[in-house]
Amino acid sequence: MLKKDWETPFENLPPNSGSIEFVGTAIEFRGQGVASQIIRHILENDQYNDYVIAEVADTNIPAIKLYKKLGFEEYQRKPLPEKSAQKSGINHYLSFKSGK
Repeated sequence: MLKKDWETPFENLPPNSGSIEFVGTAIEFRGQGVASQIIRHILENDQYNDYVIAEVADTNIPAIKLYKKLGFEEYQRKPLPEKSAQKSGINHYLSFKSGK
């Protein structure tokens, strides 16, 4: 069911760019640096010049703070359709990018 989602990047990336997707931490491990360590490991041990993290809910403040702390900058906001925003409480999906 998710095959096409896993095989298709969120957007077309420039050459030598990587996409970090589907970042999540189990509730009992949040706030302990797990996501931070994983992302730092990716940034330090891969050959890409820059990275993109796409579709972060604007309500996910801990993730947004983490990405900014790690040097990512917001470059795009995609509004959700009004009906979806009302149901989910999410107004925008944010995209971040970082260069080494």
